[in-house]
Amino acid sequence: MNRQVNHSLQYFIIAVILIFTISCRDHEFQKIDHTQTPDIEKKFAGKETCKKCHPEEYAQWQGSDHDLSMQIANEQTVLGNFNNVIFKSKGITYKFLKKGEDYLVNTEGDDGQYHDFKIANTFGVRPLQQYLVDFPGGRKQCLTVAWDTRRNRWFDIQPEDSVHPGEWMHWTGGSMTWNNMCADCHSTDLHKNYDPATDTYHTTYSEINVSCEACHGPASQHVAYYRNPGKYKTAKPPALYMTKKTTAHELVDKCARCHARRSQLTPYFDYTGHFLDHYKPALISPPEYEADGQIKDEDYVYASFIQSKMYHHGVSCRDCHNMHTLKLKKQGNKLCLQCHESTYNNPAHHFHKQGTAASQCINCHMTGRYYMGIDFRRDHSFRIPRPDQSEKYGTPNACTGCHEDKSNRWASQVIENHFGKNRQDHFSNDMLKGYFTNPDYFLEVVRQKKYPAISRATALSHFAGINLTDDDIRTVISYLKDSSALVRNEAITGLDKYTAPAIIDKINNLLNDSIRLVRISAARYLQLHNLPVDTNSTAYKEYLTELKTNADFASGQHQLALFYQSKGQIDKAIFAYEKALKIDNYFNMSRINLALLYYQKGNINKAEKLYQTVIKQEPAYSYPYFMLGLLYNETGDKAKAMKYLATACDKQPPVSRAFYNYALMLQAAHKDKQSVEVLQKALQIFPGNENLLYVKLLGEKNAGFNDQALKTCRLLLQINPDNQTYQKIYHDLQNK
Repeated sequence: MNRQVNHSLQYFIIAVILIFTISCRDHEFQKIDHTQTPDIEKKFAGKETCKKCHPEEYAQWQGSDHDLSMQIANEQTVLGNFNNVIFKSKGITYKFLKKGEDYLVNTEGDDGQYHDFKIANTFGVRPLQQYLVDFPGGRKQCLTVAWDTRRNRWFDIQPEDSVHPGEWMHWTGGSMTWNNMCADCHSTDLHKNYDPATDTYHTTYSEINVSCEACHGPASQHVAYYRNPGKYKTAKPPALYMTKKTTAHELVDKCARCHARRSQLTPYFDYTGHFLDHYKPALISPPEYEADGQIKDEDYVYASFIQSKMYHHGVSCRDCHNMHTLKLKKQGNKLCLQCHESTYNNPAHHFHKQGTAASQCINCHMTGRYYMGIDFRRDHSFRIPRPDQSEKYGTPNACTGCHEDKSNRWASQVIENHFGKNRQDHFSNDMLKGYFTNPDYFLEVVRQKKYPAISRATALSHFAGINLTDDDIRTVISYLKDSSALVRNEAITGLDKYTAPAIIDKINNLLNDSIRLVRISAARYLQLHNLPVDTNSTAYKEYLTELKTNADFASGQHQLALFYQSKGQIDKAIFAYEKALKIDNYFNMSRINLALLYYQKGNINKAEKLYQTVIKQEPAYSYPYFMLGLLYNETGDKAKAMKYLATACDKQPPVSRAFYNYALMLQAAHKDKQSVEVLQKALQIFPGNENLLYVKLLGEKNAGFNDQALKTCRLLLQINPDNQTYQKIYHDLQNK
């Protein structure tokens, strides 16, 4: 292993002990048989129909978080205090009041002026209730001030963020638009129905809340069969989407559609196929997760739980939660002792006084965080505390999370004293080394089929994100055939920068993959590289559908712009990038790409202003400095070019071409010694980079550093022994 990795994570962007041994099998998706009942179209029957045959389940569901997920705002549903109450936060005033039967809030709107806004819906109930306001274009916007249902008070769910009208994070902006951020999981039979041409929504649902069929699927065939079973003597009873017979892994995948941080691949969920046929889950990468996979930002449980040993041993949501009330089946350690030996509920294991909070399994193995200000959620990866990792890498652990006056070294020593020096094998051991010491360790995670697929896919995404050697590329190619769809997908993404025939052939094969997510990524790869792809193929059509589905997001417009660029439709690409920035003025990936297109069209001033805006918004980000350096060099302003390239070399993430171009400019200015110093710094970050080594060789040669030049030339000949230029320089240096 010969690579180093920068320690800054912000830009690169163990489990509970069980009484049996973890399986090494990498679980894959199972085929689902949806039996069709003849002559009856699948439709949503409604909760009242379900209630007639399932009164007990219906009674359990009533009053649950699913039942109360969204409601019409009225005297029975609104919990907040609207009796002319004033709440202030970050200089903004909110006055909550009633006029007749209407609930209103007077506050700052999208125009920066104060208006009365009528509350249309309540949203959620425990531990907070939010409120929706109807806006033009079919939008519903969610207030960022919510009602604390435990303490009976108003509070700001974004207390640290100062946002302004027109910004994506403002309550009138895209981040708080119910139609695309919330609706899919808070109502039944949700169809977003976004029209990009008019930028409007016609969102529909069959029931306003998460009702019976949200989980069990459209029940018309099920109802028809049991009302008249004699009519269908040859047919099996039509299967509902989620039943007692649903296997553990299948159940988790079904719950994941709403309990995962994910993006959509299809315009609506049709209760067929698998989770990855409709959604792309977020990987367990910073900043959404800690570097070891623990929760950091909101993750909605799924990607945490599938990291756990419990998941891999067949434990699912229903083993802990009543699936209709959503409440825990048992309280305290009794819940864990359903499966675990009673010896774990003993001071000999947990080393704390029995009956205290410290003796509760969840407080050591299921730590949590507060989201939305007051909503405490636990990490479902069920891991063993690792203060030894905290000591090395700064990751959190349960021990010092409680013992705030103690150090990670102290906690690590306590664990060693009780359990010895050796820790159980866990993917985080190599994952953390990959982030902090050498990216080759990411590959160690990918190679281990016993590790969770989500961790293997995450590791592959980071490994493939570095500058790959030919051997590395061949390694990534090999994972295009991995048993995990998530890993296959990240292999495609990781090869985005490369177009060797061996890659193209294998990605072509994935156009017929069993999982839609993989098919879409394969089609996207071929299209964006302007390679032949059958526009009538299923994969290509699915790719276009995904682009349209996400057209109301800045990221979706960014992908549309890339699509138009690949087809040479530059004006359409510019329009899409500009629309992305209209949706989110801080979406700087689009701003940078847009600047390059303007530069290529000869509009230098527009390009320069766009790059300067990125620098103003993200002054620590390296790329705009690098691009401005290139721009000024092309326009003949050498002084500015060197200034911005030098700055780019000091920012994050490191850009190898910034060092390369800056060193060349220094050499052109006869500052060869300084260029060598710059390249030595670069090669600590990008060891073995042939281009950097060659420019360093030229600088050493010009500066008269003969011995250093010989050493550098030997390294280049090890990398590329047949290169005649290197051979000649080496011969000349030896003869000096």
